[in-house]
Amino acid sequence: MITFTEAQIMAWLSPVLWPFLRVLALFTAAPVFSMRAIPVRVRIGLAFFVALCAQAVLPAPPVIDLNGREALGAVLQQVGVGLAVGFAVRLVFAAVELAGELIGLQMGLNFASFFDPLANAQVSAVARFFGNIAMLLFVVVNGHLMVLMALVKSFDSFPVNGNLLQA
Repeated sequence: MITFTEAQIMAWLSPVLWPFLRVLALFTAAPVFSMRAIPVRVRIGLAFFVALCAQAVLPAPPVIDLNGREALGAVLQQVGVGLAVGFAVRLVFAAVELAGELIGLQMGLNFASFFDPLANAQVSAVARFFGNIAMLLFVVVNGHLMVLMALVKSFDSFPVNGNLLQA
């Protein structure tokens, strides 16, 4: 029977695990990737595929013991960076939707509102139109690819380590 040590398993998993956590956190916060129309299993699979592809261009991460505090610090770091990139993109979309709300208010169209399942709130027709146009333009100008590229480049700025204070 073949046996593997924990160090060997972590040496195999570590190049994919840390990028996977960062990409998965991005997919929960970024506007195009976190749409409810995309099933959760598809998002997880896509995050794994992106992490697997990104692993080839990333430097080798340190092997971190999963039983220590360093692993918790590394998980928090990866999730934090992924969420930060995702929320930064979401801020741009929120600004566009706010502009739509203000334009709708000036035009007197705020009474024509819809329930937006992404925001779980009532949104005016103009704001929803602006949000949909912004999302379409985002995909047309390859914004989703730029966000993924920024996430991969974030490994240069915030490398994987277990110490949160060194990030």
